[in-house]
Amino acid sequence: MRKFFVSACLAIGSLSFINGISEVKSDSTPARNLQTLNCGTLDIPINFGFKVRREEFPSHVSLKGLPVQERKEKFIELLLPLIERANAEVLKERAFLLSVIHKGKLSKEEEQKLEALKKKYRTDSIKELLKRVNTVPPSLVLAQAAVESGWGTSRFFTEANNIFGMYSFHGSKCMKARGSNACLKVYDNLYQSVKDYIYNLNVGWAYEKFRDLRSKGAGVNALLEALGKYSELEGKYVELVRSVIKKNNLERFDESEFASAGRGSR
Repeated sequence: MRKFFVSACLAIGSLSFINGISEVKSDSTPARNLQTLNCGTLDIPINFGFKVRREEFPSHVSLKGLPVQERKEKFIELLLPLIERANAEVLKERAFLLSVIHKGKLSKEEEQKLEALKKKYRTDSIKELLKRVNTVPPSLVLAQAAVESGWGTSRFFTEANNIFGMYSFHGSKCMKARGSNACLKVYDNLYQSVKDYIYNLNVGWAYEKFRDLRSKGAGVNALLEALGKYSELEGKYVELVRSVIKKNNLERFDESEFASAGRGSR
């Protein structure tokens, strides 16, 4: 059973732990446990209320073997900072967009940055750009990540850093599933996977209603209803993700000033 939406070079893959896709072979580095992460690094400062000089992005993590509750806690602890950073990058783009849309004349640098945003988000419409350059609630990201990766136990998660089952197209490095033509993207680290997921929701044709609702300040439950096309399971998938959010009280992560900073089209 496959997801059926494709957004240019990115698409959401199969629900491997739900639909029984076989594990795949890979020559990538064996998965390590959470205490011995193999991380890539970037010398880019971020600010979530504290100063960070060096950001480490986890790679090839395995949460297998941990008790269920501990695995969930470690999974959230692992992904939440990545979700916050990815959303922060989108908010930075959004802040720039809001700063220039009402200006009469832009500088050359501003014009170039605006054109780059239009190209990245695949629209020439400022109104549409405002809908696309926006954040995704952490509770929703966490819940779909949990569903797609089996709380960090899927083979694609541990070997390919692929949290959301993203397909690979146009010659990108990928990991092929046994008994299927599906080839799932291989990421250098988990942060890249989170960024791709958010970008997909922001540009994919299947998520236009999601973006419309988000621009009006809709809550997580309403936004979730707009994600039926995420899976062939449609309504059942929506209810599955909803139950993960409710059972694990994930909406508590949406209450911070950061998480809500991009809501509405302003």
